[in-house]
Amino acid sequence: MLGRFSHIGVLVRDLPAAVERFCSVLGAQVVETGHISETKTDVTVLDLGGIHLELLSSREPDTKVGRLLRERGEGIHHLSFEVNGISERLAELRSHGIKLLDEVPRRGLHDRQIAFLAPQDTSGILIELAEENS
Repeated sequence: MLGRFSHIGVLVRDLPAAVERFCSVLGAQVVETGHISETKTDVTVLDLGGIHLELLSSREPDTKVGRLLRERGEGIHHLSFEVNGISERLAELRSHGIKLLDEVPRRGLHDRQIAFLAPQDTSGILIELAEENS
């Protein structure tokens, strides 16, 4: 049902400082940077030993990312998996009793279609489904 593992999403307060730390201390390489205007989220994707880390931050405290940072602090936010036919995957998961945080896919970085599953149905792990643009 799920495709290959895509990335680990990580919340960070200071995106430039986190990028510098991961690159200089751990040897990560910047893959891409971007901004998701709908959620006012700044994103940098790093390659760290063949695994992608998606660092997420927001300069605005009243955004979802801003609130999460204030309430929970920095750390792992989600695991992401690639899927084909995201709407069909969501319907299939729903039919198996999995609660969806996103009933319909929404826009992610580079106009990817993304949706999140409720962590209470996935052993406490927030799972993102991501479908690349054709």
